[in-house]
Amino acid sequence: MSGLDYLILTVYMVVVCGIAALFAGRQKSLKDYFMGDNNIPWYAAAFSGVATIASAASFLGGPGVAFSGNLQFLQYRLAMPLVLGIICGIILPMFFRLQLYSIYEYLERRFDVRVRLLASGLFLLLKASYLAICIYAPAIVLARMSGISIVWIVILVGGITALYTMVGGIKAVIWTDTMQLAIYLGTIALVLWLICRQVPGGSSEVIRIADENGRLSFFNFSFSLTQPYTFWAGLLGGTVFTISQFGVDQAEVQRYLTTSNVRQSNIAMVSSMIAAALVGLSIFGIGVALFAFYHTHPEKLVGETVGPNGVFPKFIIEELPSGARGLLVAAILAAAMSTISSVLNSMATVVLSDFWPRLRKSVPGVSAGRWCTVVIGTLTTGLACFGGRFGNILEASILIGNLFGGSLVGTFLLGMLVRRVTARGALIGMICGFASAIYFWRGTDVASLWYGFFSMIVVFAVGTVVSLFEPAPDRTKLGGLVVGEKEVA
Repeated sequence: MSGLDYLILTVYMVVVCGIAALFAGRQKSLKDYFMGDNNIPWYAAAFSGVATIASAASFLGGPGVAFSGNLQFLQYRLAMPLVLGIICGIILPMFFRLQLYSIYEYLERRFDVRVRLLASGLFLLLKASYLAICIYAPAIVLARMSGISIVWIVILVGGITALYTMVGGIKAVIWTDTMQLAIYLGTIALVLWLICRQVPGGSSEVIRIADENGRLSFFNFSFSLTQPYTFWAGLLGGTVFTISQFGVDQAEVQRYLTTSNVRQSNIAMVSSMIAAALVGLSIFGIGVALFAFYHTHPEKLVGETVGPNGVFPKFIIEELPSGARGLLVAAILAAAMSTISSVLNSMATVVLSDFWPRLRKSVPGVSAGRWCTVVIGTLTTGLACFGGRFGNILEASILIGNLFGGSLVGTFLLGMLVRRVTARGALIGMICGFASAIYFWRGTDVASLWYGFFSMIVVFAVGTVVSLFEPAPDRTKLGGLVVGEKEVA
């Protein structure tokens, strides 16, 4: 990298740390540290939500999927209207009304503490695995550009992000996310323009080449359960996967609960999900454009075997001019750090809200939140050092989400929609749902997008059947916890 590239990266890091410093020491309570005292504007919560979803794994892995395949991966976005109806109509209003730090507290109120702790544990396992991918992703590019070991870059990225998250709390996370998203979006537009400019004939030729070679194929109406991306997997599996991302994931929901009322929360959710869909399409557009570029310049791939994770980094290193290279690396760091900071903050929230009261008699304060953030950051950074074993980083993140997400979605919706379900039914249902996802992963050829859908069905089926053999829950205690059940005055 040139001196200009390093200057851009230095300025980026200084600005990120400066924003965190603005909020350092201002948190007077754990509520302020984790919830921003419920005065975050909806647009900042929405931008933060998009930044959390738009990780470096997406930024680097998405182009690789489109380059080597097509756009069928994006079919799961077709589930968005149904997802928004469920989240904005059922899930968010209930969480907002209950004023929760940890959304898993709902499961204790509806069922019992065992269900809450199991769900919280699954969330922590899910996010620890996902966070390792997010920390590892930018190191792929930085290591190739700088010659520094991937391990040291992983430690640097994870350490800096944990530091500013620890210092500034949720407000620092949200406002740095907002700035990082602006860099991310601007860079996507710049990269698309730069690639198309290097293809004779420009964007129209890019589209023609991509179309002729099947890279613009979107729909696949096959009923096969083994094909990775089909319309039906996108519609059914995509519904469960997206709810697990936006509706029952502390890292996302926590942003929307920092707004002042449920209407602002819903506006932020809708805006965030629509923006995330457009960002995803743009990222895949980079992969399509890269295919057209290397199709036009095949000599640039002669003698090389470039995997899905390597095609975008190769273009960055070999084709981008000085300055643009630094800006793009800053965007990759922005994508990674926005996700890492949000997930770290949410994991610390869950640990202190769900597990601390069972282990310690003292009430946790802001210092406990900070130390918890550092410990989780250290552990997940260590896990990220083994990131080379993940395969395609985007597909690995989708796999992880589907392994854990279906049982969590099933348990929450079971509690909110079925008043007859008991605590034991929900507990056994969640265990069986997660076990079924593991079985589908290790014991079958079923595509990963189906794991979450089938495990949710197992949760509903097992939870309902087990509950039928037990006394029905006291309806007077279900007020405000089940749709249609009003709170008893």
